[in-house]
Amino acid sequence: MGTNQGRAAGPQEGPIDFVVTWVDGADPAWLESRRRFRPEGGGDGEKGAGGANAACRYRDFGTLRHWFRAVEACAPWVRKVFLVTAGQKPDWLDESAPKLRLVDHRDFIPAEWLPTFNARPIELNLHRIGDLAERFVFFNDDMFLLRPVGPDFFFRRGLPRLPADLGYPRRVGFNNSNRTVFNDYALLHQCLDVPALLRRHALQWIDPFRLGPARAARNLACLLVNGTLPVKGWGHLSFPMLKSTLAEIWEARPDVLAATSSRRFRTDDQVNQWVVHAWNLATGRFSPVRGRGRGTLVDLTTANLPAIEAAIAGRTVPQICVNDTDGNDDPERTGAVLVRALDAAFPEPSSFEKA
Repeated sequence: MGTNQGRAAGPQEGPIDFVVTWVDGADPAWLESRRRFRPEGGGDGEKGAGGANAACRYRDFGTLRHWFRAVEACAPWVRKVFLVTAGQKPDWLDESAPKLRLVDHRDFIPAEWLPTFNARPIELNLHRIGDLAERFVFFNDDMFLLRPVGPDFFFRRGLPRLPADLGYPRRVGFNNSNRTVFNDYALLHQCLDVPALLRRHALQWIDPFRLGPARAARNLACLLVNGTLPVKGWGHLSFPMLKSTLAEIWEARPDVLAATSSRRFRTDDQVNQWVVHAWNLATGRFSPVRGRGRGTLVDLTTANLPAIEAAIAGRTVPQICVNDTDGNDDPERTGAVLVRALDAAFPEPSSFEKA
């Protein structure tokens, strides 16, 4: 067990930035680079990661412009938007837009780890981006705001608003995502006395006003029975983050984070950005929120198209992640329907687009 017990004090109020990652997976130069670095015998990536490096991870439907339109319509208060790419940029993007910062992987990831075709080194090194605010919200380009939200949707009193859901251990399937969760929590428990920290910040876990009486009572029971965070992932929605937390984890276990950052493709022995949320929860750097109110994830398949169209048209949730997977049975059709739905929801060009 490490001696680092975490610093519970939260940051002061201040500006909030958005960070979004994007890749043009059809770019011939990028494809050639990926082919050149792909391990021999590793299929679409490194052996042992299943479909974690499949082509759907890099597929672009041309919806990034809608992501920016949604941000401008739903979160005009954001200070800056950092678009992180592998040296790519869409032809419609106005690089002179006042709120835009175009960031190349080379601007913040050590050169010996590049090029990378793995989202995890990008996520784990975001704190190195120059001029990025201490408080920022991390998006993938398939996560769209649908309703106007204020800064307090993501942060309260300077702290990330995170789902405070304790639970009991449960059986999970064996796949790359779940293996990553186990790796994240192994790192957490190597560095922190998690049960002691949860007891120290117990009032945040049993707040009936923010969590509701039922969730607060369940959290109290879990604190008394097993006294630790459940081993779980954090879903595929945008998440508020603190640069200082990322820096602290690097300080605690630079070997683990460097090992992941040095891998160009996903494998089963890596950690990811979920460890940041778990660390913030363990050290009390969070404001509790009910998870169901944050948004929803829908896999992009033909069967789910009606639900996707209805959610976007009706703005039924604050945000939606339209998750492309290797189960997408008709990418041409599903992509076209998604673009049409987003066009209808956000028809006006944003200030991030060329005139």
